[in-house]
Amino acid sequence: EIYNETIRDLLTSPVEAKNVAYDIKMTTDTRAPHTYVTNLKIVSVEKPAEIYSLLAMAQQHRAVAATNVNQHSSRSHSVFRMMLNGTNTKTSETCHGSLSLVDLAGSERLKESGSTGARLTETQNINRSLSNLGNVIMAIGQKQSHIPYRNSKLTHLLQPSLGGSSKTLMLVAVSPLDSCINETVNSLRFAAKVNSCHIGVAAKQLKKN
Repeated sequence: EIYNETIRDLLTSPVEAKNVAYDIKMTTDTRAPHTYVTNLKIVSVEKPAEIYSLLAMAQQHRAVAATNVNQHSSRSHSVFRMMLNGTNTKTSETCHGSLSLVDLAGSERLKESGSTGARLTETQNINRSLSNLGNVIMAIGQKQSHIPYRNSKLTHLLQPSLGGSSKTLMLVAVSPLDSCINETVNSLRFAAKVNSCHIGVAAKQLKKN
């Protein structure tokens, strides 16, 4: 998760993660460059049940707290990345890919959430990173020469998904409550901005052995 612009490993207990540095790096493979985080725990899986178990473990470690508008408010953005490898036994071609499941914390208005102290700091960091994500998407949509990926940990980590040879699907959740009208309108505006962005054509990553 990205909590207050700090990366935390949700598959590792806080005690184990103490004094461990988690930094975002870019691979040197020019054919299919992607970002990764140093020292993250990587688990090999073969069955869907193993994936569900890891997701449940990660959810238990995620930063959650109560605010005036949500008793179980996510205080961080979470990223679950699954690396996939396959081999064609007839042609010896190998295929590599990745699937990133990203759960963004929702933007909050301080007046409604009533956040103070630690909750206030969390809210400010959440809103700032979401704003940076919007700026990156806008820059991509306008085909600007400079895309500000490194303005936040979130956009830096998601750089290949937003600007690489990938397919990206975003689901926007809105509330039917009248009291949430301002957040709903902002969410729909954000969705419209995302929908107008073209990030390129996805490409297969094949390699012959």
